[in-house]
Amino acid sequence: MNEPYNQSSPRPANTPSPATMKTFMCFLTLFILAQIIGTTLFGLYLYMKIDKVKEEMSLHEDYLFLRRIQKCKKGEDTDKTLLSCKEVVNRFHELINEATKEVTARPNFEKLQENKEHRIAAHPVEQNSSQSKAENKELRIAAHLVGQKSSQSKAVLQWVEKGYSAMINRLAYKDGKLIIETPGLYYVYSQVTFCMDTTKTAQAPFFQTIYLSKPHGNDRILLRGVNTQSSPDCSLHSIHQGGVFDLQKGDMLYINVTDSSRMNYDTGSTFFGMVRL
Repeated sequence: MNEPYNQSSPRPANTPSPATMKTFMCFLTLFILAQIIGTTLFGLYLYMKIDKVKEEMSLHEDYLFLRRIQKCKKGEDTDKTLLSCKEVVNRFHELINEATKEVTARPNFEKLQENKEHRIAAHPVEQNSSQSKAENKELRIAAHLVGQKSSQSKAVLQWVEKGYSAMINRLAYKDGKLIIETPGLYYVYSQVTFCMDTTKTAQAPFFQTIYLSKPHGNDRILLRGVNTQSSPDCSLHSIHQGGVFDLQKGDMLYINVTDSSRMNYDTGSTFFGMVRL
């Protein structure tokens, strides 16, 4: 007895395996996700770029408006397609006035103004500090003179501007006398250097005297220094003195010594000066 023979159909040769299909689906999913992420990032970038372009265009419009006003100011109204210069300027002034009104209408504006006025009233010295400094600089009064040997025998010592000496503002000099032109407190100083020689008959004390001469009245002694030392040879000695005095306009100061022929006029040894305090 013959049994029927059923031959099974052969498997297609090109059918992929399940593992291959799973790998392909994973790659396809990743690719789609990458596309979505890339598209989202590109959209954000494009949005930010558009905002930046809009901002630049807005600034460009402001720049063009300012350029237009400058041309109107210079009379270069050549572009007839835009508004006339008169209308542009009028609108610009209206904007400025509106902005000013908004600022002054704020409740804190008046308070700030009051605080500012209060500070100015409470500290007037600070407001005028720069002006006061300039005035003080102009009112600096000082003199520093060095001794000068005179060819004639004079009781009053003579002085001269020499080396680092100076005459600064509102002081006059005449015949050995410093003349006050601006009243005030002055520091007056002087030093004389001399030869003390016992071979001479002038073995008496050597005096240095600063005199004040008023326009009306007798001369008065302000300062006096004395040296009583002596030596067999001509040794040098110095007398230095100084003080503060209230001097008036027209006052004259001069120096007298016992014997001007014994004075030493080397650099820095004999000088006379004053400074207004």
